[in-house]
Amino acid sequence: MRTEERTQTKSTGLKAFGILFTLVYALLLTGKGYLSGKDTAELIQLAVFSIIIGGTVSLCIRKFYPLSDTDPDISVAAEKRFRVVLFLSMLLSVLFSSFPNTMWVFVPLFVVLSLFSTPEIGIVIASLLLAGTTLVSGCGVIVFFIYLVSGVFSVIVFLPLGPEMRFAYPAFLSSCCLVVCEMCGIILTINSRPEIQLFYLPLANCLIGLIVIYSAFRGYSTLIMYRYSDLYQTLCDTESETLLNLKSEDPKKYMVSLHTAYFCDRIAATLGLDTDIVKCAGYYHELTPSEKNSREDFYDDMQFTNALRFILDEYTAYIKNPGISLSSKEAAVLVCSKTVVMAVMAVFEKDKDADIDTSRLIDAVFDRFIKKGTFDDCDITFSDITEMKKIFKEEKLYYDFLR
Repeated sequence: MRTEERTQTKSTGLKAFGILFTLVYALLLTGKGYLSGKDTAELIQLAVFSIIIGGTVSLCIRKFYPLSDTDPDISVAAEKRFRVVLFLSMLLSVLFSSFPNTMWVFVPLFVVLSLFSTPEIGIVIASLLLAGTTLVSGCGVIVFFIYLVSGVFSVIVFLPLGPEMRFAYPAFLSSCCLVVCEMCGIILTINSRPEIQLFYLPLANCLIGLIVIYSAFRGYSTLIMYRYSDLYQTLCDTESETLLNLKSEDPKKYMVSLHTAYFCDRIAATLGLDTDIVKCAGYYHELTPSEKNSREDFYDDMQFTNALRFILDEYTAYIKNPGISLSSKEAAVLVCSKTVVMAVMAVFEKDKDADIDTSRLIDAVFDRFIKKGTFDDCDITFSDITEMKKIFKEEKLYYDFLR
């Protein structure tokens, strides 16, 4: 449900980086082929394929690299981090071609590239770099298959990275996959008699890979996941001074905020959004001033992050003009949660003992949103809307708290 303008938005910085990446990659891969003694025909082949690989990587990040709409500052920082990770991955992929194929530490590249972008982007780019390394080293397709399978499997078991940062069990599964693949695909096909020394390099490959992945996870958690964890924990405390003041001044608004935050939290977790930000928006949307200057002062006093400000600004604009379309999923979750809570409370205000057909009520709420065009220019998909409706309909017992 994106508009054409938002769908076609690209980063000029990523375009320039993509061109630079392609040129550097082509020079390095072709240069490695020259140093390895490739003949002229093979060097031309390497040059052509390396440009194709680099160009495909460039096109991938230009079209599909995710930029945050809710936090421009984080978007810029995330883009810079991804450029560094991508460039280092490219350099390592060329370097690996000088190593024995049992020591290509490609699994971390799959995981780290996916961590700092998306699994789809990470897998595509890592696979392309793996293809270049396989080509310049002269290894067969079996080596490419080994690292492709191990890399994709590792992305699946390690990601998404949750707040508890599970590592031990995914590390065990990833290591088992890589060792088994290398044993069956490389070691067992060696003509000489298998000896214990042959297993040293695959095991070292696993160990180095796990160290790199763990370090990347720790850095990612510090830079991104827990950047504002203490602040959001304080803001989402229902016993905070600001929320307690709202409770004493307007108990109804306080209850609306409480129940809205509950649904925001549940839905955000299901849709893969940042639960802390969306839940916090649920708590403070009733306190957000409609006048811009007052709103900015309120944000500053509360030390709200840019992401939270973006959602509340969009919510406020929608409340002033309900005919406009929302743009972000987060704001859509907030508006839908607030609307459902208010609709149920309105029925109970008329008849406290009313037996509400919540399924029918929720369908009516969303039908009205769709008819008004509330989601026309929004990031949200029909699948997301279906998930939201499902969650609202499952909470039949919870609605008793709204009586």
